[in-house]
Amino acid sequence: MKLDDTDYKIIELLKENGRIQNNEIASRLSISEGTVRNRIKKLIESNFLFIKGLINPEMITEKQLVIIGIRVSDSKKMEKVGLYMTTLKDVVSVNMTTGRFDLIIEIFIEPKNLLSFLSVELAKIDEMILSTESFVTMKSFKKWI
Repeated sequence: MKLDDTDYKIIELLKENGRIQNNEIASRLSISEGTVRNRIKKLIESNFLFIKGLINPEMITEKQLVIIGIRVSDSKKMEKVGLYMTTLKDVVSVNMTTGRFDLIIEIFIEPKNLLSFLSVELAKIDEMILSTESFVTMKSFKKWI
């Protein structure tokens, strides 16, 4: 599926407000509500769009956003390690990257559970991980998870 200008405009409006009604989008873009409904359905089915509620991590005081850089022992194992990370409870995102780390993961976790995450959950695939570096986020700007 190739996106056109209308698809991008619909996505932009949904990024501003995921609860905006289809008839409001239609009115703003001067198209029919049925067109909006069909386009959103196709965008979702084609895996271009996923609509969900997001929270501001700054407002949840009992959890902390932590970024972990991971160096994988063998580049052939990056995808396997990345997919494993997506199965862990507190993982928000997993990114395969260039540069110093092979993977960057974000976790949203209670501080008391961070050590267990690093020493127990990551230890399950220890032979595939060369090293990790953790970055505890002190303040986030424009970050929703």
